Amino acid sequence: MFDSLRENFEIILIGLFLISTVAYVIYRSSFYKAIKADLASNKEHLATLPKKERKTLRHNISTRHINNPFRKTVFFFADLFWVLLFVVVLRSFFYEPFIIPSASMKPGLQIGDIVLVNKFEKGLRLPISNQRLSQGEPVKRGDVIVFKYPENPKISYIKRVIGLPGDKVSYDNRRMTVNGKAVNLTPVRQESDIVEVQTPTGIKQKTVAYEVFNEDLPGYTHEMRYTKKYPANYPARDWLVPEGKYLVMGDNRDNSADGRAFGYLDDSLLLGRATRIAFNFDCLKGDGKCDRFFKKIQ
Repeated sequence: MFDSLRENFEIILIGLFLISTVAYVIYRSSFYKAIKADLASNKEHLATLPKKERKTLRHNISTRHINNPFRKTVFFFADLFWVLLFVVVLRSFFYEPFIIPSASMKPGLQIGDIVLVNKFEKGLRLPISNQRLSQGEPVKRGDVIVFKYPENPKISYIKRVIGLPGDKVSYDNRRMTVNGKAVNLTPVRQESDIVEVQTPTGIKQKTVAYEVFNEDLPGYTHEMRYTKKYPANYPARDWLVPEGKYLVMGDNRDNSADGRAFGYLDDSLLLGRATRIAFNFDCLKGDGKCDRFFKKIQ
């Protein structure tokens, strides 16, 4: 649902911005000049009025020139131009919020977290088409990135980069190596979570025990977790990551549909790097998780 809203919002936002741009050009090149001249002719009188009366008179002078449906429509959209310009530039080229819909990035990211995604660090891209405009910094191992799901680009995913172009990654029953170097796991704590599991009688909620580890990727250490039971049945496999692609995995390693299932992530699908947690919806609903405001994503 969120991804559908995001995609529609992006299209609507760009459409409104284009309309407001055309309206702003028409407004500035036509009746704006008459309004400006009328205000200039009343400048001395306006200066003698109290603030509230001055504001009312300025409004009345402007209204005299916005005197038909066409001009009213043009003025309405032209008035939105600067606001829409700010929103489009901020959202398309700097930061965009995304909501975490699943548990695939626990323990670091929780369901309902609103994360801020840096869209300029890894290279600027056009809205909608996602065509790259600049190179930016290269993606690093350990980066938490948001991207368009390879099997359905209308859906946004968030995962951690495990393999970079040229890397050889091996995974076998929770044992992983990157370029021949073992990825060590250091136990940190144990925790439990209520999850939905498939049973002979259907999907049911069940309390599942997890063990949280520090995972030492080459050049980056972060927290992740495995279930103490019910391990994911991913077959042993080796990956040699091609140029322009990445291998990504979720931190909730036994409960994540990631590169082990859909393969490599192409650079053209990358949206940006998740940097901060703005807040969690549960806090707004009074259900806790109020300690997550602007928390850095590790």
